[in-house]
Amino acid sequence: MTTAELLSFYAKRKTDFSLLLDQAKMKINWISNLRLITALAIVVLLYVGFSNFALLYGLIPLLFLFVLLMQKHGKLFQEKIHLENLVKINQTEIAALQGDYTSLATGAEFIQVQHPYSYDLDLFGEGSLFQHINRCGTFSGKNTLANHLAHPLSTADAIQKRQQAHAELIPKTEFRQHVLAYGMEVGDQPDDRNQLKEWIEHPSFLYPKKFYRYFLMIVPALTVFTVSAAFIWSALTPGAVLLAGFQWAFLGFHLKRVTIFHQYISRKKMVLEKFARVLRIIQQEKFNSSLLKQISDKAHEADQKVQALASLVNALDARQNSMTNLVVNSLLLYDLQCIYRLEKWKDRNAANLLSWIDLVSETEALCSISTFAFSHNDFSFPTISTSLTITAKGLGHPLIHAQERVTNDLEMNPHQSVLIITGANMAGKSTFLRTLGVNVVLALAGAPVCASAFECPVLQLRSGMRTTDSLKDHQSYFYAELNRLKSIMDELRNDQPLLILLDEILKGTNSTDKQSGSIALVKQLLHHPCLAVIATHDIVLGELEKEYPGSIRNFCFEASIENEQLHFDYKLKTGVATKMNATFLMKKMGIIPA
Repeated sequence: MTTAELLSFYAKRKTDFSLLLDQAKMKINWISNLRLITALAIVVLLYVGFSNFALLYGLIPLLFLFVLLMQKHGKLFQEKIHLENLVKINQTEIAALQGDYTSLATGAEFIQVQHPYSYDLDLFGEGSLFQHINRCGTFSGKNTLANHLAHPLSTADAIQKRQQAHAELIPKTEFRQHVLAYGMEVGDQPDDRNQLKEWIEHPSFLYPKKFYRYFLMIVPALTVFTVSAAFIWSALTPGAVLLAGFQWAFLGFHLKRVTIFHQYISRKKMVLEKFARVLRIIQQEKFNSSLLKQISDKAHEADQKVQALASLVNALDARQNSMTNLVVNSLLLYDLQCIYRLEKWKDRNAANLLSWIDLVSETEALCSISTFAFSHNDFSFPTISTSLTITAKGLGHPLIHAQERVTNDLEMNPHQSVLIITGANMAGKSTFLRTLGVNVVLALAGAPVCASAFECPVLQLRSGMRTTDSLKDHQSYFYAELNRLKSIMDELRNDQPLLILLDEILKGTNSTDKQSGSIALVKQLLHHPCLAVIATHDIVLGELEKEYPGSIRNFCFEASIENEQLHFDYKLKTGVATKMNATFLMKKMGIIPA
């Protein structure tokens, strides 16, 4: 679809969901009014019933109706929130197609300056690849998507499975948007996973002991029987009081543990319920690709189990109501009954809980990339090569709008492993390095790339483009760059296949030292399994092609001056750049005399 067709597509969906939202709001108002009328009728009937006892029988259907209306109101309110999210989702897609990504999370929390490439390639932060791709409603989903981008898959099989999953999800707009809408309702926090992990690892104190299994059946049953019988035989009243008191005394010995246990899990009730809802959507969808079928199969059991856990936590929360607490703990040892059942659930399912939640996170990450691909249907899935070869046709930066994007072709292989790219300032050298790097990141994440054809192997990506100093680690800019280069060489000496992207090697030293150091580094790269693209202003490095013909090749981005104006075509050309623009620009800006 063209951009205009996509805008029309999302606008129609927004309109359709807006109409459904209006209908839901009308139903909520109608149900609210009916509920109020029913409540008033109950009050009136209670008042009149004091003088005519027979009228009190009318309370039964009214109370039943009131409960039904409460349940219906709750469901409609959930539907309203879901529809509001769907309207917001489609409005966000419209804005994104128009170049406005401000309503999407930037992923700034995932910025790691010392990461081997993510900081250099703008994977996270304002205007980043993450911000353009992210369609995750949960924090855990965002974290999983960040991992997909920052940690490439290690096998061709894993990449192909991810590709198949993305390809299957691309046309499933309905599913993708419902997953996101329900995910937006979860409201999980960064600490939720750790807190659930703590609860899982918190030792059980009831379920492992057989004594409690029988005690929690016998004592409450005996108490309920005695209390009930005391209404008939008053002689049993002291026994009933004694048993109720005994239950409170017994509970008192466990109160501290019960409270700690409750604190661990009670705050997660709503999150668990909403995760279960997303799992239900996942398991109801039919898939063909192996990865999505695997996720769906696991979700089939997971949504019931996670919902059961949420229900058990909800039952334990009843202890916070003082009147309910007084009655149920006097008769049933209620707190301990709930803890026992929660510990039983934990004993049988705890090993899977975090992995069940991960099913939602993984699905969100897959849906995010698939949504990005749906909006960029000119992108293509890459071929994963078994040799150290990168071939690209029509390679462009995925974040540059198609109407402004300039594409280039590229070929690298073990025989032509180092490309030296020269060119004037602003001619496109750094952008080309990022274009190649970002597309390799997408390829190794199983995503489509911004190219008409793209082939690359499974390899690690390393870059040196934005090396920064560190006051914390007492590192200068130059020393930080040396450390980055050392880590790259250490990996190469361990025969780790790498794609290396370097922009202006050794910027922190004098020109003579910079030249000799850069030349020595390039020569070192030739002895190891790597592909390297090195952008530089130093045209002396272009002489290396003569010394190593075939292994090193020169490319450049040229600028032209027409009518006292600089022009760039951003097309990659063979050879060494012959035109520089620094002096021209300084004269143009009045920094130096013309």
